[in-house]
Amino acid sequence: MKKIIFFFGAAALVCSCSAPKATSYSYSEYKTISPSQSVYTVPLVADLNVASERITYAERVNQNITKLTDAEVEALASREKEVVVANAAKANNADVIVAPTINITTDVNKNLVIVVTGYPATYKNFRNVTDADKWIIDHANATQEKTGEKKANPLGGLLKKKK
Repeated sequence: MKKIIFFFGAAALVCSCSAPKATSYSYSEYKTISPSQSVYTVPLVADLNVASERITYAERVNQNITKLTDAEVEALASREKEVVVANAAKANNADVIVAPTINITTDVNKNLVIVVTGYPATYKNFRNVTDADKWIIDHANATQEKTGEKKANPLGGLLKKKK
């Protein structure tokens, strides 16, 4: 009988203890272009409207880095700089930040301070690719050849050379 009472008491104690609940959560993500679909799509092009004035945006990461290893600091900085770039775009009503410069330092409290400087830009005039857009593909291919990062032509033969 004592074993049964002990078992139910222990079960009640385990069930009554729960993990602390999160009181808030925030998530941002920034991606250039990464559609991963298993269907064939017509390539799309758009114009990029880049602001003429450079912006500066800063955020502090409220975590004292003195308690972290070097690898943990690197991982934290890598993760948080993506968030700050996304927040910079959002704060400036932009789709992307062109030519971002990211500076990461620590403040007096040993928290990371991430500063993003760049040109806010928005995409406009989305359209299906046409023969008039062929120069874009040619330019991209030439750039890839210089860097050694040759990729497949995204047009896949959709644009044929005119005779």
